[in-house]
Order: sequence, then C-alpha cells, then structure tokens
Amino acid sequence: MIAKVVLLALLVAAASASPVAQDSTAMNYGDAITQFLQAWKKMLPCGYAPYDIPVMAPLTNDFSSFQYSKGETNLVGNTSNILISGLNNFEIIGGAFDTSSQKASFDVLFPEIQILGSFAIEGVMSMLGIAFPVREVSLVNERFQQLRFVGEYTFGQSLTNPSGLRISEYHLQFYLGDVKIDNWHKLWDISLNDYANLWSSQMMNLLVKQIQPNVDQLLATYAMPNINAFLSAFSLNQLSQLFVNMANNWNSANCQVQA
Repeated sequence: MIAKVVLLALLVAAASASPVAQDSTAMNYGDAITQFLQAWKKMLPCGYAPYDIPVMAPLTNDFSSFQYSKGETNLVGNTSNILISGLNNFEIIGGAFDTSSQKASFDVLFPEIQILGSFAIEGVMSMLGIAFPVREVSLVNERFQQLRFVGEYTFGQSLTNPSGLRISEYHLQFYLGDVKIDNWHKLWDISLNDYANLWSSQMMNLLVKQIQPNVDQLLATYAMPNINAFLSAFSLNQLSQLFVNMANNWNSANCQVQA
C-alpha cells in the first residue's frame, strides 16, 4: 500500500506540474533526480496543494470502508484513524546514472515505517472448501524496519511516441530487516494476541523472501503501463527539467514542519 501511495503521488505531481518548454540545453538526469528527492523529502510534512499532494509525513486516513465478495467468501470492513509515519525519513545509500547507456541505479533505505490505527472486518471466509465466520476488531500497531529498495532501470524509446521515453529494462529487489507487529484484537485475550502477532510477523518476513522472484513481473503488470504512458510525453531532457521544476516549486514553499 505504501509503495502504491508514493507512486501515485509522484505521478499526480508530475501530471499537475507546468508543461516543460523545449530546451536544447543538456541536463543530467542523475542530478535532476537528486534535487527532486531532496525537495520531495522536505515537502512531505506539508504536502503541496497546487499539485494535489496531501501531507504524507505522517500520512493519515480518517476512515475507509471496503467490501469483498468471491464465491462463498463475503467480507465487509473498515479502517479508521490510520497514521503512517516514516515516509520522509528515507536515506539514499547510493545512486548513479550512465548518460551513454541511459541506465540508472538506486539504493534507498527507510529505517522504519510505522502504521497505527484501527481495523474491523466481519463476514464469511471460504478456504479449501470450508466456510467459517470471521469477526475481528483490532487496534493496529505495525513497524517495518530497515526497508530497503535496490534496483536499476534503463530508458528506451517510447513505443507510442518516437520522441518520448519508456523504461525498457528494469530490475528491483527489496529487503525487510524486521517487522514488529503489536496489534490488539479486542475480542481475544493477551496470550492469543501475543501468538497471533508473533505468527503474523514471521509470515510477513517469509512472504517478503518468497515474493522476491516475482517483483519484476508484478511491476510489469501493475506499475509499468502507467509509468511508460506518462514517460511517453517526455524526452530525457524534458523529464529532467520537469523534476528540477518540481523541486524548485517545493523548495520555494519552504516547508518548516518537522515530522
């Protein structure tokens, strides 16, 4: 969910920014990205209304409801008072851009991201042909520690616009040092809550390891179509200038909030 929020925010910001004028002056994409990320980090505690970017340090959501129905599984629920902190505390461990191959690499670390809030769900879940009732009312307290993203991507020519860009090659891995889950199910006693939290933490760590071979395919399915559709409107120099323009706008807002 966190990655989706950040990706959507970046796309919204870019789409809302002023059009980039044609400019024959070469600009290094690596330098532009560095400026962009530094300004992004500074802006998150305030948000930026002209680009419809909400406050993201912390990111809050008062209430959201959901409903899921498939086969014999029917679930309804909601989340409330969600607060996600740590999105602006990332560290850039490394990064590079090769102007000849147009290949970029990055290594970014989030020391800790914490999620607080409440969660409720009720209904019937079917698993292996067995249907059983589900009812849960929980307080959420989860911490993801040492979340690290290491990847690389290469720009190529857009398939829809000869003068535009696309990401032609990419590879991403992410690592999670540890996850601390201390949720509290209001209908359970202490020992059952402790067991559920320990089991959930272990399963989350296992899931991160198991999903690694499929990360690139997940990107191809859920992220790359939107990213490449956006990139098709820009040359590399125009994209670099766009990032610099956004960085300048965010810096001009002079956010002084300490998240």
